[in-house]
Parts: sequence; structure tokens; C-alpha cells
Amino acid sequence: MEREMNGFFLGGLQMLPLIASGFLALGMMLLCAFAQGNRGSLRSGYRRAVERIAERGKNLAWYERTRIWLLRNGVSFHLGTELSPAAYLAARVILGAVGFGVFLTFAPAYGVLAGLALFYLPAGLIIYLNKRDNLRMLPELKHMYHALEIQTRAGVYVTDSLAELYGSVQEKRLKQALLELAGDLVMRAELEEQLVKFQGKFDNRYIDSLCMILLQAMESGQSVDLLGDLSEQIKDMEAAVLGQKKEALDRSVTFYQLGILVAVMGLVLYACVTQMFTAVTGF
Repeated sequence: MEREMNGFFLGGLQMLPLIASGFLALGMMLLCAFAQGNRGSLRSGYRRAVERIAERGKNLAWYERTRIWLLRNGVSFHLGTELSPAAYLAARVILGAVGFGVFLTFAPAYGVLAGLALFYLPAGLIIYLNKRDNLRMLPELKHMYHALEIQTRAGVYVTDSLAELYGSVQEKRLKQALLELAGDLVMRAELEEQLVKFQGKFDNRYIDSLCMILLQAMESGQSVDLLGDLSEQIKDMEAAVLGQKKEALDRSVTFYQLGILVAVMGLVLYACVTQMFTAVTGF
């Protein structure tokens, strides 16, 4: 988490020229909107800002890196539509500008802090949502590994097994990706290309391991090794699932213990204050 956030801060420093350009385009957009007094000009101004950022940033390394990062963290799934790096940066610039403008009325330092906080808020939210998705997918991935192991032992070809996996998955993000994988496998027979595409939709080490194992099995043609690797992955995954449940249980127990302790201390303090008040007043 810390490494990812440090990467975002460094990326933000590298994008300072683009951010400055975005603020300039945003200022022009707001001026046009206020001058014309309609929402249409605001939307068209936003589109112009996005186009300007995209035009200036497409040739930079951050554009492709951001596109891959957005895809791997499931932004298109959560939003229901694909979000371009230019639109993502424009949205962050607008949030930062709003925070800066609102809190600038209190103090310049508050404006700067609020602008930076809102500028980096979308990145933190995306990372949080992806981590939540990964936790939800752990049980589903364990069942996927079991299903692949059983079907491979039964002699079912890997392509057929992968095409049928989506029917046994309940987690929506994983199910949607598996459904798209099944459709791609039906339309095209290029399993390696489709696995790489599937892997690129997640930032999840278990999905990375699964795709790597399947790709290695395709190159070597040794299903026995595939089964052994899948079994080891299942053991690690079960340990991870149990570890997550234990951590959640420990947090719940700690929370309840603190709640009980606070309640008892509150009652004791109330009794002491009441006794002191009674002793002083004589009632």
C-alpha cells in the first residue's frame, strides 16, 4: 500500500506540466460556463479539457501506465464504462481545484492541503475497492482451482474448463471477466493471448499465478506438473482465506472488548462523579 501511494506521489510530480495544463483548461471551462450560463457549456468545456490532456499526454509513459493501472484495478467494472487516463486526470484536477477553492477562504494552507487530499482521493479509493474485491474473490478462486484440478484429472482440455468456469462463480467482477474470457475463447482459439488479457484485468497475485501456471503448462504440455502446482496454490489460498477470517475475528473481538471497557469505565466514572456530587451537596 505504501509503495503504491509513493508511486502515485512520484507520478504526480512527473505530471506537473499536465496538471498545470489541466488547471488552465479547467479555468477556461468555468469561465465559459459562467459566461454562457448553461450546463451544456460546462460539459463541452470538460470534454475539451479531457481532449487537451489526452493530446498532451498520449506520448508520455504515464498515459499507458495509468491505462494499465486503471484496468488492473477494476475501474471500468466499478464505473460501468471505461475510464481513459485523460478523463481520470481531469477528474482529479477538478476535485483538487474544488477543494483548493473552497478551503482557500479559510487559509491558504488549508486550501493546499484540501486540494492535495482531493486530488489523491480517487487513487486511494480505487486501491481500496481493488483490495476489497481481492478479499471477496479468494473463496471463488479457491473453487476455481479445485474445478480446474478435477477437470484436468478427468482429461478435459484447459480451454473447455476455462470456458465453463464462469457458471460456478458468484463474485460479479470475476464472473464478468470469466464470461468475457469464455466468449473470447469461443470466438478465437488463441488461449495464450486471452489469458494475458484476462490477467490484465486484475491486480491479484492468485490470478497471476493461475495464468502463469496455465501458460507454462501450454508450453511444456505437462498436465501432471499443472495439477501439482494447482494443489500447492490451493493450500496457500486456503491458508490465506483462514488468515483473513482470523484477522477479521480478532478485530471484532478487540472492538467488542474495547466497547465493553469503555462502557464499564463510563459507568465507574459516572458513579464516582455522582458520589462526589452527593458528598459535596449533602443530598
